[in-house]
Amino acid sequence: MLELKGVTAHYGKSQVLQGVDLEVKDGEVVALLGRNGVGKTTTLRTIMRLTPPSGGDITFNGTRLAGVHAHHIASLGIGYVPQGRHIFARLTVLENLCIGLARPPAAAELEHVYGRFPVLRERMHQMGGTLSGGEQQQLAIARCLVMRPRLLLLDEPTEGIMPILVNTLRKEIKAINQAGMSILLVEQNVRTALELCTRVYFMERGRISFECAAAQAKSDPELIHRYLGVSHA
Repeated sequence: MLELKGVTAHYGKSQVLQGVDLEVKDGEVVALLGRNGVGKTTTLRTIMRLTPPSGGDITFNGTRLAGVHAHHIASLGIGYVPQGRHIFARLTVLENLCIGLARPPAAAELEHVYGRFPVLRERMHQMGGTLSGGEQQQLAIARCLVMRPRLLLLDEPTEGIMPILVNTLRKEIKAINQAGMSILLVEQNVRTALELCTRVYFMERGRISFECAAAQAKSDPELIHRYLGVSHA
């Protein structure tokens, strides 16, 4: 589905991605893990061409993304929920859901996301900026789902969310995957990442250092500590 080969990216003269190789297969949840500042967010932004790659190749469903403008990436079937959510605080929930669509969503399309996140139905006429952090994250994900992507890029979806709501969001992400959507996940909450994903890429200094099955990462605390400096317990 998604394949990166030797992808590099720069911010000015500073090279952030040093030749990233990774793959997300159809139906997978893949986690991209690493310490702060190693290039995880830049990897997602480069896929979306918000940070243009300076080298390498990115392919999605057989289509090379070289030369594809950022505003066309979503139409290919890739949804992106950035770190910090970036909803429109002065627009209603419903208006946020309509952003980026060529036409107003049909009732069935809205029902698809309201069924997943019922609180958004209750608050459809409420301003996005008045929602809680967890509700804003649901809105950010729903805004992608209404476009029916095949691949969802999630950058720190549990960041800033009350611990009591993290488990709810984890279940919803798992259900989205079980409904057929592939996911590439960047997540500092190691427990959440390992519960959701099938495979893990560990990133260091702008490149992939190690890849393994989620089961291996769960059973090897030393592996987690080596690459992340934390325990996943």
